[in-house]
Amino acid sequence: MKPLPISHSSLNRFVTCPKQYHALKIVRTVKDVPNEASIWGNRVHETFEAVLKDDKPLPPDLASYQGYLDEIRKVTGTMRVEAELAIDSNLQPCSFHAPNVFMRCIIDVLHLQEDRALAMDHKTGKPRVSRQLQMTALIVLHHFPHIQTCKTGYFWLKTNSKNTEEYTREQIPELWQEFLPDLQQYKQAFEQDVWQPRQSGLCSGWCPVHDCEYWRPKGNSRRR
Repeated sequence: MKPLPISHSSLNRFVTCPKQYHALKIVRTVKDVPNEASIWGNRVHETFEAVLKDDKPLPPDLASYQGYLDEIRKVTGTMRVEAELAIDSNLQPCSFHAPNVFMRCIIDVLHLQEDRALAMDHKTGKPRVSRQLQMTALIVLHHFPHIQTCKTGYFWLKTNSKNTEEYTREQIPELWQEFLPDLQQYKQAFEQDVWQPRQSGLCSGWCPVHDCEYWRPKGNSRRR
């Protein structure tokens, strides 16, 4: 079986639990159910996109973020909003839905400044660490050969804070090392069609795969 295109969210889901990934993405026997947080996050992103792309006004309940969006507009260079980037199996730029797409991302705001890039994502949840910044930098550096430095970051709307990381073209091999073990397991799962369950706190009612041996109702964290 040919592996599906990789994004940060899909690889993270696979690493969390291959069995859940298989049920959601391969056989599609279950679906993700939107919750209040995800619905809110989608609304914020859609609204910010309309403001930055089409100069639409912010609704009253999001008006406090006008200054943040104004600062984004002030950044020099070419701005792309909800930028869809992808690379193929040869690590060359390709269209987002190309038949040979290997890895892709959607960047909330991407600024291209000669040989530098700034990729920022709006985040509506609690601040946390993830590898999305590294994967975004990899895709940007491969997608735009003239870019020598890529600064990636999150802006956390709840806390009005941000964290950023900066990577250079010389760090590409180092960045790939961060993902290679998981990518190898991902490829192997498709080749062998084996999707092992992986127990975690999400098994207690948060996972939609109820026929898994580890699934428990919410509030029941008993482990085998």
